[in-house]
Amino acid sequence: DWNELRAAVAGFRWSLAAPVLALSLVNYFVRFLRWEFYLKRSGVRVGAWLSLRIFFSGLVMSVTPGKFGELLKAYLVKMHSGVPVSRTGPIVVAERVTDLVALFALICAGSLVYHTGYVALIASGAITFLLIFGLTSPRVATLVLRFVEHLPLLRRYGERLEHAYVSMRALLRPGPLLLATALGVLAWFAECAGFAYVLRGFDIELSMAFATFVYASSTLVGALVLLPGGLGGTETSMVAMLMAADVSKELAVASTFLVRIATLWFAVLLGAVVLLLDPRLVVRTDEMNESPDVV
Repeated sequence: DWNELRAAVAGFRWSLAAPVLALSLVNYFVRFLRWEFYLKRSGVRVGAWLSLRIFFSGLVMSVTPGKFGELLKAYLVKMHSGVPVSRTGPIVVAERVTDLVALFALICAGSLVYHTGYVALIASGAITFLLIFGLTSPRVATLVLRFVEHLPLLRRYGERLEHAYVSMRALLRPGPLLLATALGVLAWFAECAGFAYVLRGFDIELSMAFATFVYASSTLVGALVLLPGGLGGTETSMVAMLMAADVSKELAVASTFLVRIATLWFAVLLGAVVLLLDPRLVVRTDEMNESPDVV
């Protein structure tokens, strides 16, 4: 009921809005560090300031299924540096994989502390393992490439896909995977902490471990349902788990509503602002006057 939701939101302590948004910014900046790490790992040289603007512009695509619309970043890197998407596209995939691993780690931590959610832990662990295995297994890659060769519309992209796979395997080796996952854990824990602040704003007394488990689990569900921005899956899961913890329906919905604004829609807004205020991002390099941002 809209009136009940409005009344519940009105009871939020708005002094906590600033730290919630600040923690979302921590998430974005840590993920930017991971983006930079992957660029350097792939041998792609882009000026730090240009790279930052490209990364934040990609946030506007957070509402795409699995955030794979962030391939916009790979396209913009190609426009400004000439590096083919087959080299930078795998970075976006690797980001999503390490996001899943990071969320699994947070679910694991929350489950062990809160002593619940073991079914979700096993399921998410199995899915994450299968995904990494599929992306790094030469046998699976060979089967996929052979299948592509028999598709008229995709046959001409076979060589590019092969190059992309080689890049993907390099990014998902144990060393890079561990470091990127650690950055992912830090990034997503910041938003879990933001969710805990939202609950505190409604005087909901739940532990940080529980908030971490709920937020990480809901975000993972949203990623796996492959709906734009995880819409529907994330919210339904979050509300259901809060209500299972004896939070009233109105406060569960209000908490979910606010945290999604402070995380998903705040990211989209930042990305849109960057694109609107920096039209040079969508101008080809040969149309620019030797931008100093391109290395």
